Amino acid sequence: MHETQADATGIQSDSAGAYLMTFLLTCFRCLKRHTRSAMMVCVLIGCSLGCSAQTGLQTLLAKALSQHPTVVQARNQAKASGLERTSAQWSRFPTLSSELRSETGPAQNITRLEQPLWTGGKVSGQIQAAQANERAALAQVEEAELNVLTQVSTAFFEVLRHEARLDGAMQNVAEHERLLALIARRVQAEISPPADETLARARLQQAVSERIQITRQRNAARVTLQQWTGEAVGPIVAPKAIVFTRPASEAHMLERALETSAALRRLQAQIEAAEAQIAVSQAQAMPNLVAGYQRTWGSLYYGQLPEKTYLSLQYTPGAGLSALSNKQVAVARLEAVRSEVGAIQLNIEAQLKSTLTELDAMADQLEPAHMLLQGAAEVVESYLRQYQIGRKNWLDVLNAQREKTNALYNLADMQYGLQQAQVRLMLQTGELRSDALTAIHD
Repeated sequence: MHETQADATGIQSDSAGAYLMTFLLTCFRCLKRHTRSAMMVCVLIGCSLGCSAQTGLQTLLAKALSQHPTVVQARNQAKASGLERTSAQWSRFPTLSSELRSETGPAQNITRLEQPLWTGGKVSGQIQAAQANERAALAQVEEAELNVLTQVSTAFFEVLRHEARLDGAMQNVAEHERLLALIARRVQAEISPPADETLARARLQQAVSERIQITRQRNAARVTLQQWTGEAVGPIVAPKAIVFTRPASEAHMLERALETSAALRRLQAQIEAAEAQIAVSQAQAMPNLVAGYQRTWGSLYYGQLPEKTYLSLQYTPGAGLSALSNKQVAVARLEAVRSEVGAIQLNIEAQLKSTLTELDAMADQLEPAHMLLQGAAEVVESYLRQYQIGRKNWLDVLNAQREKTNALYNLADMQYGLQQAQVRLMLQTGELRSDALTAIHD
């Protein structure tokens, strides 16, 4: 009997041990699974916190200037132009040459060192052309930077404008849902006709469709902003202040725009390069006077000196009439650049006047837009109270809500359109540049 009890106790102990092992394995698996989930949650929370940091316009402008391909390419081109200018300046130094000659006797190695004394303006013309090309390349860098600043700021304010409109669209949907719930209760209580509920549902669907359309426009504006900044853009925040000082007169503003125009500086440099190239083409038809030193290595002929110094008049006009053709090409390019200057000046003036007109219109409409929105909100509440006492119909209430939403859209357009016009005018007049972004306070 004692053996039977002992066996039973052993069986219970083995079963308890098995159950304990199973329980521990299950706990381990659960702990492992939940640990991975916890790690994933932590990662997601970290990403959310990192992405939730708001980015300002000044930060995005600085990023775009440092990494956009067009700016990088223009800077590399300017660097190459600087090296070409250095290479052209070496033309003033002596030229070392060596040749191995074998005529009727033993081979001779002849080494020459020649210093140009007079080239008819060819060397100085080549240096001047290289310097002008470098200035044109530097102006192209400023043009690329201006284009990036303009595109980034435009996309930035477009995102803000569409986000403000999206907030209004979401408020509109919420308000229509509230109105639908109100009219549905009245229809259920047989106070209002079913047609009012049908109209409310139709207006709600219209509001939802409008919200979807604005969301798509906001997303497209974000994609444009990301393309110009070169990286994903999280939440953005409007500038706290834009230090904008409008010039006293339009003539003074136009003068500043022409003085700071990188395009005009580029064209002026191209004109100087073309004039220098004309001088080089003319000098190509002139002889060159050089002073030289020659050293002969190897067996000498009878009466031949191993070294000598000399003055030499060299004339190499080129193949055929290539010098004349090169001059004609340079003259044609000069005329083309000069004609482009007038077109650029007219374009700058037209853009400046367009920006001024837009800026004045936005500034004049901003305060009325605020008042319009406030009045439209009061009209909605008033019409809703009057509807409940029978002095307004349901269509009046829905129309008032639509006017309120349109007023909110208009305010967003005026507010961010005004800031965008201010920044664009600062870019056109040179107040906002790649090295002067402090006028925008994030």
